[in-house]
Amino acid sequence: MPLTPSSQYGYPHCENLVQMNNDEDLEESIIGFDALYSSMHRCKSGVIWKDSVAHYVLNGIEETIKLERELKNGTYTARKPVPFTITSPKRREIISISFRDRVYQRSLNDNAIYPAMTKHFIYDNGACQKNKGTDFARDRLKCFLQRHFRNHGSDGYVFQCDIHGYYPNMRHDVAKETFRKHLDRIPYERAVEVLDGQYQGDVGYNAGSQMIQIAGISVLNELDHFIKEQLHIKYYIRYMDDLILIHHDEDYLKRCKEMIRIRLSNLGFEFNPKKTRIFKLREGILFLGFTYRITPTGKVILTINPKNVKQERKKLARLVRKAKNGELSKEKVDQCFDCWCNHAGKGNSYRLLLRMRAYYKELWRNEK
Repeated sequence: MPLTPSSQYGYPHCENLVQMNNDEDLEESIIGFDALYSSMHRCKSGVIWKDSVAHYVLNGIEETIKLERELKNGTYTARKPVPFTITSPKRREIISISFRDRVYQRSLNDNAIYPAMTKHFIYDNGACQKNKGTDFARDRLKCFLQRHFRNHGSDGYVFQCDIHGYYPNMRHDVAKETFRKHLDRIPYERAVEVLDGQYQGDVGYNAGSQMIQIAGISVLNELDHFIKEQLHIKYYIRYMDDLILIHHDEDYLKRCKEMIRIRLSNLGFEFNPKKTRIFKLREGILFLGFTYRITPTGKVILTINPKNVKQERKKLARLVRKAKNGELSKEKVDQCFDCWCNHAGKGNSYRLLLRMRAYYKELWRNEK
């Protein structure tokens, strides 16, 4: 039977002993062989076709033993990340880390950081979490609109806020302090070591690392609680740096906007003036690629963003040309089009899908 960690029983050393055992268990859950080997299998999904990943997985036991040894004896050194730029749907600077480093960071995130951070989140924080994502956020906003209609009809106002350069303007001290408040000593120190090793300076992160994604959904957590618990906004949802508040009083939303601006400023953020505004609910809300509108009967209609449709038509024409030139298979192009149809089908897009399928068929008209 284990000794009780209390000096009143005559064992003043037991508290330190129990803490030491807890630290060892926590370390093992992050950098132990089982944790790292399981993390490897989660990381390989979708990238096993890469030579470096295939080599690591084929020699998984040896590579995991080597990684575990380096992490435990302090000789582990992260490899230099590779930066690159994506241009669609908008220009972003991304980093790519080596598969070996990704295995370690995935284990650290899944076994220590993610469970400790997410248990403090509000329910309506919708990004990058288990059983949440774009479908959850869309359904939640639709639910809020229906509830608002039952109480206030279609009269109401929306404050939609977007943060200018969320990741590039994220202060390092703010991200670290957010982790420090909720993590135990060991995962916190390891998280800081990873962040300091990958990013120099005092401001700015590049998306691409799972740890940065967790920082992204965590940094505004206190603001979420402030909006829900002190501003008493029932119909509030956040997807990463996109915030939506729905209320029947426009003046109250204006006061909320000013208080939110002050709190964001304290964190080093500012509104994106092009995407931050207060408007009437009847105008419709553009959120995650769809415009939400309430009909006079209370039905919520989702229509896909026309820019998305235009981009998809151009993309299909380009892919079909490549397929006709032998650069792609028709099955691959069909797959891409089916994925887009599945996305568009999240909204009220029956007629749109008919037109798009006819357009896609016309692109192949002269092909066998």
